[in-house]
Amino acid sequence: MLPGWFERRFAKLSLTAKGVLVVAIPVCALLVAMAVFYDYELQTRRAAESVIQSFAVRSQTRDVLILMVDAETGTRGYLLSGSPAFLAPYRTAVADLPAHLAALRELVADNLRQKERLAGVERQTARILASLEGLQQQVGAGHPQVAESELVAGRNAMDGLRQQLAWMIDEEERLLNQRKNLAAASERHLRIAIFAGGIWGLLGGFVAALVFVRGIVRRMHSLEEDARRLAQGIAPDAEVASRDEIAVVQRTLHESSRRLAAQSQELQAAKTELEARVAARTLELRAANHLLQAVMEASPLAIWTMDLDGQLTSWNPAAEKMFGWGAAEAIGQPLPTVPEDQQEEFFGWLDRFRAGEAFAGVERKRRRKDGTAIEVSIWTAPLRDSAGSIDGVMAIESDVTQRKLLEEQFRQSQKLEAVGRLAGGVAHDFNNLLTVIGGYGEMLKQEVKDDPLLADFAQEIQNATARGGALTVQLLAFSRRQISQPRVLDLNQTVTQSIKMLRRVIGEDIEIVTRLEPGLGRIQADPIHIDQILLNLVVNARDAISGVGAITIETANVALGREYADRHLGVEPGNFCLLAVSDTGSGMTAETRSRLFEPFFTTKEPGRGTGLGLSIVYGIVKQNRGEIGVYSELGHGTTFKIYLPMMEVPAEATPQASAAVERHGSETVLVCEDEPWIRKLVVTMLAKQGYRVLESESPEQALEIAAGPGTIHLLVTDVVMPGMNGFELARRIQEVRPGIRTLYMSGYTDSHLSRGWVIGKNIPFLQKPFTASSLSEKIREALERPAAEA
Repeated sequence: MLPGWFERRFAKLSLTAKGVLVVAIPVCALLVAMAVFYDYELQTRRAAESVIQSFAVRSQTRDVLILMVDAETGTRGYLLSGSPAFLAPYRTAVADLPAHLAALRELVADNLRQKERLAGVERQTARILASLEGLQQQVGAGHPQVAESELVAGRNAMDGLRQQLAWMIDEEERLLNQRKNLAAASERHLRIAIFAGGIWGLLGGFVAALVFVRGIVRRMHSLEEDARRLAQGIAPDAEVASRDEIAVVQRTLHESSRRLAAQSQELQAAKTELEARVAARTLELRAANHLLQAVMEASPLAIWTMDLDGQLTSWNPAAEKMFGWGAAEAIGQPLPTVPEDQQEEFFGWLDRFRAGEAFAGVERKRRRKDGTAIEVSIWTAPLRDSAGSIDGVMAIESDVTQRKLLEEQFRQSQKLEAVGRLAGGVAHDFNNLLTVIGGYGEMLKQEVKDDPLLADFAQEIQNATARGGALTVQLLAFSRRQISQPRVLDLNQTVTQSIKMLRRVIGEDIEIVTRLEPGLGRIQADPIHIDQILLNLVVNARDAISGVGAITIETANVALGREYADRHLGVEPGNFCLLAVSDTGSGMTAETRSRLFEPFFTTKEPGRGTGLGLSIVYGIVKQNRGEIGVYSELGHGTTFKIYLPMMEVPAEATPQASAAVERHGSETVLVCEDEPWIRKLVVTMLAKQGYRVLESESPEQALEIAAGPGTIHLLVTDVVMPGMNGFELARRIQEVRPGIRTLYMSGYTDSHLSRGWVIGKNIPFLQKPFTASSLSEKIREALERPAAEA
């Protein structure tokens, strides 16, 4: 009922006014309702367009995902088969992807969060495509084996892309729900506005209400029904004939419904296609597994796989042939080839396998079923499950037994060659000494020829020199592994005699320092063995020093008591001679020290050591009832201490040589010899034979003398001298004195010289040790040569 005051006032109005009022009230109400309706209709339209936009973003996002999956699938097919036909999906993805990404950029231009995620998707797709291109190039360049790490990185990148696209889809899903709610709210507001307009119309006049209510309510019910069907995912099938605002909203809802239905069908088709491709990929992986199994069956190398509990899971025919266990015996059991003494190490390997560590070319001893040993080289790689977790290990083992035997033969031949070079150097030093002894013995014999007793003494000196010459021959024979005899030695004398040879071995950057105790006791040993100990220890010290350094050789008398003997197996208390070799090198770890004397153990790079040197030293020391110890720390150098039992007897006398008829002369002879005792001997011999002698202790001094006044008929020069060898000296003197003759002398043999220098067959050459008569013969031979041959 209308309020009383309204009725009274309405009753007073004229019919025209009433008619105008009846018409005006619903018209005003309609105008207001239309304004509100138009506002909510705009909101509804924008909400509908936002819904369409969300579905478009979802569609483009799924298209991007499908293209990237196609690209990855095609590339993996290419990696497995090498067929370029598999790259068609990849090329399609590369061609189409920019358009889809551009469409996405346009669709999310008004959404900052989606723009940032899209930027991440673009960067991720670019990295994935670059990675796939790199893998294709590796295969194209002839490297079909692709690192597992690269494949895992590719899968991780794809997972990251899927995650980012899923985030975008979830965001659009959230926006879609929000926009649907906004559309529903707009629709509710629209209904309220229309309903309010109707109320105003009813209040204003039943005629206007009757005119408008039936059509508006019916169409609103239709619009409401369409919205409800759209919410349920059912597409409206009735055509909208009207063209008013309600019809526009209704047609918009119809269009949105049709688009959503079409996109739903597209997504379903994409899902079906993706499932088909996954199935095809599964078949490809099965084919790849079959190929891998074929490779294992046909491989000439032993291949086995093991789970993380140490149980074998596969065992190929080559493993059966190499080790003797059949697959039925091995699978499901621990690895049977590991020897007992390496079981603990292999358990440590299992822990490293679980951590994903791989081995490459590790050489170990293994055993066959019949108990025989075999040398193998081992390569391993972790096995991973579908989630990327390590679930086992694959190993490939190659039989290197024959190769190791050949390597040992080669190392032995190299060792013999090295010992031969050492023997030549030692022979040179011995020959220098024997030259002096024999020369003075010969001159002494001539001086005392009227005294039978002294002449006999001089003859014994010459005989001893001859025996010393025989010793050099014996030393050279040692290089062919002939056995030498031990004798009583003065260790100080042995070290002193070896120093020059050792200096030639270690080079100029390393200094040798000796600290020899006077009154050192005597030992009984083969002198060649002592030289071998010194050589091996000094060479090891040299290799441990990087750049400039020092090697110290010490001797001392020591007494080892019961306490020391109790702590060192096989050592008896008593007096010993200590031989210590120290260096300023890099030092050793505790692990290296524990294996130091193992045969063939070496820390040097390939080609620089056989690993036998310290084993030989250890064997010699033990053979002579001695003891060896090593003291070393990283960065603080190394000291080897060798204790050899002291002998209570004097050192054995050094044997010596003989002489003959001399030829005399009066010419001027220039003698160049860096060893003073040999130079003095030669000068004395030549003076006694009537020659005028000029002496020089170095090539530089000889050049100065040769540049001076006076006549020089003959140059007598040692071949091996510091700074300049004898051949170079002769060449330079002949430049200033063209007519001078030359006589070369050396403690090396002719064959040794021929390896280092070229010397003519007829050029006078005097081998040390020599006698006064042999010197006089070579002097006359050189002087009587024609000048053109000098």
